[in-house]
Amino acid sequence: MSAPVHHTFARFFSRNIVHGKLIPEIDGLRFLAILLVFLHHVHSFFEFSSTAVFTDTEQYEGLRRWLIESRKGVELFFVISGFILALPFARAYLSGTKSPSLGRYFKRRLTRLEPPYIAALLMMLVMFMILTEMDFPFAFRSFLTSVFYSHNIVYEKPSFLLSVAWSLELEVHFYLIAPLLFLLLKLPETSRRIALTAMIILLPWVQASYQTPVYYLFHYVQYFLAGILLADLYLKRPAVNSESWVVTVAGGLLFAGVIGFPHVRTHFIAEQEEVYYAMAFPVLILVFYYVVLTNPFWKAVFSIRWVSLIGGMCYSIYLLHQPILTAVMKVLLRYQFSESYAVEMLIKTLLCVPPVLIGSAVFFLLIEKPCMDPAWPSKLWRRLRGRKAQ
Repeated sequence: MSAPVHHTFARFFSRNIVHGKLIPEIDGLRFLAILLVFLHHVHSFFEFSSTAVFTDTEQYEGLRRWLIESRKGVELFFVISGFILALPFARAYLSGTKSPSLGRYFKRRLTRLEPPYIAALLMMLVMFMILTEMDFPFAFRSFLTSVFYSHNIVYEKPSFLLSVAWSLELEVHFYLIAPLLFLLLKLPETSRRIALTAMIILLPWVQASYQTPVYYLFHYVQYFLAGILLADLYLKRPAVNSESWVVTVAGGLLFAGVIGFPHVRTHFIAEQEEVYYAMAFPVLILVFYYVVLTNPFWKAVFSIRWVSLIGGMCYSIYLLHQPILTAVMKVLLRYQFSESYAVEMLIKTLLCVPPVLIGSAVFFLLIEKPCMDPAWPSKLWRRLRGRKAQ
């Protein structure tokens, strides 16, 4: 008997996991992160490019502020990255088994993440040359510095071609130093947890003294460290009954805290009180993620199939959602569907979802998913050699 259509569909769009085991709730957390980033960018187009006039804007000032601060989804991604990358090293160090190969680690980062990134940059380079007046030498310089993850450093601005690339630069800079940070996991349990917690909490005090106009890893490394500590706690769990109803209820409060907590751009702390927010937020994310990974109720919520599937495509969505939104909003902003700020925002958000999902899903299937196979470079090389021999 053939599998139901929805199972076939799910397998078609599922990520390929070669080493390790799929943790569906992590993809669910990726969904939360990309949803927040998506809402932030929809609102940015809606607010700063729209000429619509509303009668109730002041009534929804809280909603407006929350949408602006939804850019915090990027920090949620940083914690997930720290966790996923640290997990195999933590398993080895905590069990005393052979450490993962650093050569394989760096090769995997290169073959898995670089092709979709370069493909997105090339698409944007072509689009900018066709649709804007940006001269080619300037656009190509932006392309090259973005390819080598140095745009923030060279221009002190996010990529002119793909603005979301600022965070990918930070991710790659973390990948380079991560194996050194993972050595903290070799310390005795109490020592490593105290050391990681202290760095996570105290780094914002240091960062506040070295503010910059652009994003650098130095100002966001505590989020990756929170992911490393999460990997430790996930494998060597504290003596806490995570299945109790108290933890389930606490998970709801933590969830509300994560999505409602004030967002601080830690590369540019403007007020003293923001230091305290910057200290608390990575800890809040860490504790919430731990509850999701260990509490049956929250694990089930973030393992919902369609939530996990969309979260599994988050890299493609992250790369493409802003260019797609630019095209879609150029059309939508010609029309006003309601005089209410909230209703208009809701309608435009819902209209943006299908094109972003469809475009990202196509990119995922054609480019990102094939790159999830670690052997794809050798397979491609054999195929090309076979064609030459014919």
